[in-house]
Amino acid sequence: MNSERLTELAVSLGDAWTNASAIAAPTSLEPALTLDNAYEIQDLIIGKRLGSGRQRAGWKMGLTSAGPGHTPIVGTLLDDMIVPSGTDLSLAEMVGPMVEAELVVQVGETIDEAITIAELEAGPHRVGGGIEVIDYRTVDSSGPTDWVADNSTVAYAVVGATIPVADVTLSDVEASLSCESRHLASGNGAQVMGNPLAAVAWLSQHLTKRGLRLERGHMVLTGSLTGHHLVAECENHTFTAEFGSLGSVHVQFGP
Repeated sequence: MNSERLTELAVSLGDAWTNASAIAAPTSLEPALTLDNAYEIQDLIIGKRLGSGRQRAGWKMGLTSAGPGHTPIVGTLLDDMIVPSGTDLSLAEMVGPMVEAELVVQVGETIDEAITIAELEAGPHRVGGGIEVIDYRTVDSSGPTDWVADNSTVAYAVVGATIPVADVTLSDVEASLSCESRHLASGNGAQVMGNPLAAVAWLSQHLTKRGLRLERGHMVLTGSLTGHHLVAECENHTFTAEFGSLGSVHVQFGP
């Protein structure tokens, strides 16, 4: 697909993100759009935001808990998209937000080539609990190509306290998500490619192929442990994710 058309699609999606409005999904307009095209669109959107002074601060991974046959997808986290536990987010800035509990890996040293799980376990990396806030900026997205173009649908990463990766077996971490006292879903770290660090290892390979890298301090949302849940279905719009020894993470949504 020619660069002019990709730029047009990027501008539309970028404007939808800025204005909290939903537009037609890219593949509904261009059925021949490929996953590579979608990453080009995402890069154009992020590039414009980086040009305005924002900083790349991490990565969102998707489909890592979808099971065999699903290739993970990646979105970009900018500095103002990563917020601490307890943050109050504005519903007016999103179309129809959803939340899911995830483990978040904080990169402790720059990684500019593919890395293994064992190397990650031995490195100065940290892990904590998190809640990903998802927001679809399209009305009819039909799969990974649309999602990737839409920055893999990430809006915010709500992050709790972190501890050294070496201090916990990530595949054994149990997570639960609730709205007030109502339990929504549970899961454990093994759902993410057997080990959330496997997702980070995969990401290191993916970024290397795109001429990018994991920088020291980057936060990585490794993938859902609880499935996603609509904020609108929780009356007081307040959510808590519990992660055992990793503690809890809270987020609430206001006007």
